[in-house]
Amino acid sequence: MIKALLALLLFFALPQAFADALNICYHYRCSRHASFELSAEEHDWLAARLSQADTAQNEREAVADAVQALYFIAARDMPIWQDKGGNFHDGPAEGRMDCVDHSSNVTTFLRYLDSQGWLKFHRAAPPEWRAPWILDLHYTGVLHDNAANQDWAVDTWFKDFGEPPVVVPLSVWMTGYEPPAVPEPVKQASNSKEGSTP
Repeated sequence: MIKALLALLLFFALPQAFADALNICYHYRCSRHASFELSAEEHDWLAARLSQADTAQNEREAVADAVQALYFIAARDMPIWQDKGGNFHDGPAEGRMDCVDHSSNVTTFLRYLDSQGWLKFHRAAPPEWRAPWILDLHYTGVLHDNAANQDWAVDTWFKDFGEPPVVVPLSVWMTGYEPPAVPEPVKQASNSKEGSTP
């Protein structure tokens, strides 16, 4: 998996002609804004990845890959690669992001995928928020399944930079959902295996 992600990063780091530009924010509460450009090759990679989806479930998986790739591309030009999952592990990192940053960025990414006509089963929806315990206010990007009339949370805040987003039904996310913790030995074993990235 690590080798595949490094190969993807190296591909995105090559000098290329640019096709599109996107704006994202970071440094908590969207206090810093920056733009990054997508090359024609990156645009084509995203289009090809989304075109492989032949079901709503497959499209959500492709969207997760696309969101992950867009964050990697953005990290060429801004320090967001320093972001850690949650809000308490970032310290003073220049590229730290809270859930406001993440939900804003994911919404930007989803709207971009939608505007390109790549989503066949879903559309980008406005971000949502929850506060199940009053004090733990949290935001997420949202993908709407057109046929099922169901919303899905697309949340990159839980995990360290570079990890794929959590994609769960919004109704589940609203109850205070957090992904299960992965024990460190299992995480290390998983990271040591070669994986494949589209």
